[in-house]
Amino acid sequence: MIIRPYQHGDPAAEHIAGIYREFGLAFDPDFEDDLNDIPGVYSQGLFLVAEEGGRLLATGAAVPNGGQRLVRRMYVATAARRRGLASLLLTQLMAWGDYTGTELWSDVRFRSAHAMYRRAGFQPGPLRVLADPDRSVERYFWHQRR
Repeated sequence: MIIRPYQHGDPAAEHIAGIYREFGLAFDPDFEDDLNDIPGVYSQGLFLVAEEGGRLLATGAAVPNGGQRLVRRMYVATAARRRGLASLLLTQLMAWGDYTGTELWSDVRFRSAHAMYRRAGFQPGPLRVLADPDRSVERYFWHQRR
């Protein structure tokens, strides 16, 4: 398995859409507009993919957000979960750039991911409701650089 930067042609949007379907969520390309132009949207950030045998297993991204790094698009395929892949991705994303901390938002349905964030030292924060087709509820997480 390798973790590398996104390359043109990587099926990141399809991978993420599959995770949405698994959790019964609608995938609206208009709402997920960053996935229509990953090289452009993430040009000041980092978008990583993990693959094995030519198959995309996971995605994760980080972008500057003021003095913080904002982690986005952390999605691991069902067959690749519980192997430490999300932790590896998160570690690499948290090492990117010189920021005072890392923040992220995660859908409340992703309880296993929330447990992993807490193990990595993230503190949970408030909830927000998105204006997406599912009116998704997300939890905020914050990690301060030590």
